[in-house]
Amino acid sequence: MPKPHILMTVFLLLWISTSPASGSAEASPQAVAWELVGGTVGGVVGAAIAITAIGEIAPSFEERPARVATVVSGLMIGGGLGAACGVLATGRLLEAEGHVAGCLLGALAGGLISAFTEPLFYLLGFPEEITEFLGFVFLPIAPAVGATIGYNVTAAGSP
Repeated sequence: MPKPHILMTVFLLLWISTSPASGSAEASPQAVAWELVGGTVGGVVGAAIAITAIGEIAPSFEERPARVATVVSGLMIGGGLGAACGVLATGRLLEAEGHVAGCLLGALAGGLISAFTEPLFYLLGFPEEITEFLGFVFLPIAPAVGATIGYNVTAAGSP
């Protein structure tokens, strides 16, 4: 039997993709702000699901590179897809036009950035408390920012 979070994710993706929004082509600042909030909430949910899955899968790998790859790809995909779902759902509810592929690419790029935030700050010599805090904050926010930018910039740039 599939897990409930997988069923909810599939349902949300089907709901988002059923009918495109027919709103205005230019996004209002309020719509962008709400899309960012929706993307952050989605990023939190996606990152939580990814962390849960990583916790179950990663310990089974004996080699460190396999564990690192699992963590990076899990955070990138989980946080990114969660943020993309949040932005797409918010855009659909607000009837704001946007670009689905741009949203997904932006979310995955933000997910990749969030996966390397902590190692980058450790490499730069930031104190552990600041690094942990920034890593925690960037985990859902970076994919949400990428998804929001991808959703709105490509919509404004298309004819």
